[in-house]
Amino acid sequence: MLECISFKSFTPSITNLPHHPPSAPLSQENSTEQNTPATSTRSSPAPNVSREYDLAVQAHSYNEIRSMVQAPPQVEHIEENENDEDSHHRHVLSQVLQPDPQSVRETLANAKPNSTLTRLVSTYFDHSETTSDLCLLLCRSVHRARHIYSPLSDLLSVLPADLSQSHCDRVYDIFLQFDSEENPFFFPHSHSFTNLRRSFSELKLSVDLNRQKCHSRIRFLSHATAGCAVCVVITAVGAVVSAAVVATHAAAGFAAVAAAPFCNASCIPRPKQSERKEIARLKQLDAAANAIFVVNDLDTIDSLIDRLQTQFEGDKAQVRFALQRGRDRHPLQEVLKQLRKSQPVFEQLLNDLEQHIYLCFYAINKARYALLKEISLHQTL
Repeated sequence: MLECISFKSFTPSITNLPHHPPSAPLSQENSTEQNTPATSTRSSPAPNVSREYDLAVQAHSYNEIRSMVQAPPQVEHIEENENDEDSHHRHVLSQVLQPDPQSVRETLANAKPNSTLTRLVSTYFDHSETTSDLCLLLCRSVHRARHIYSPLSDLLSVLPADLSQSHCDRVYDIFLQFDSEENPFFFPHSHSFTNLRRSFSELKLSVDLNRQKCHSRIRFLSHATAGCAVCVVITAVGAVVSAAVVATHAAAGFAAVAAAPFCNASCIPRPKQSERKEIARLKQLDAAANAIFVVNDLDTIDSLIDRLQTQFEGDKAQVRFALQRGRDRHPLQEVLKQLRKSQPVFEQLLNDLEQHIYLCFYAINKARYALLKEISLHQTL
């Protein structure tokens, strides 16, 4: 049977947490779900995506995340004999990911290690940490892409439509530099996004299956409780009738004795207590299911990565075409003309990707808070 996770308390150890942690993931924050088993079975109303997007971008915690990621490395956060970039990466991840992994581990250490619910929740937290780590690595790629395109963008902003020979020489040199760069979106962990999406999908199937089982047990226990209540009424009536018969004929008293073992009032607390535990499990499973909606953000991010990879390779192919023809003005001018059209599109894709990364961080933290909060509410069960 699916066990209910319970623990002493949940106290985040990092001071940089949002002042008012949200109680549900981004796609569920307008849900009207109440703390009853009946409403747990209802589907949440369709969210207003545009409104939720605006609210997320304007949220204090969203802007905090963006500031943390964009902040330049601090000397005190760089460990001796360590790669500066890797050390900075770990430091930023420890700030951005909330509740922090240590708090999660301490919390889950008090849960039953072999319960299905504990395994599902632990798997979600592992996936969410991996997602945050990959998103932060992807931020490096965005930064690297802007660095690669910066000389080209500066050049396009000042060059006239008709190039002189000195302009051609300058363009040729910058094209050489651009052609030497590797595609920043072919980073080593890019394939991990596909694996992560698959892992989230598998986790969602497991969570949904256990939610269905939990719903079935709640319905069964609800009917059992109602049956016990009817049983008590029958027992009470039987006792009254038996007492009346005894007054007339003492031998008829066996009816009350026979009825008592069949319908015992002590059966009522057990179904009710079991039903409360199942409701607690269901609420935690609902929180886990809501948390998995982050896979939608991963789909968008993966799509943007593909488009950026393709456009970078396309720009590089055009630059190489011009370089193969030397410093001749005509091919250089034609390629610059094409780059003037494609470069704003590439920059917009970078902006979109960056914003979706921050939204993904924001949604993950909301979901992590909501899940641990839901678990903590049932610590006494």
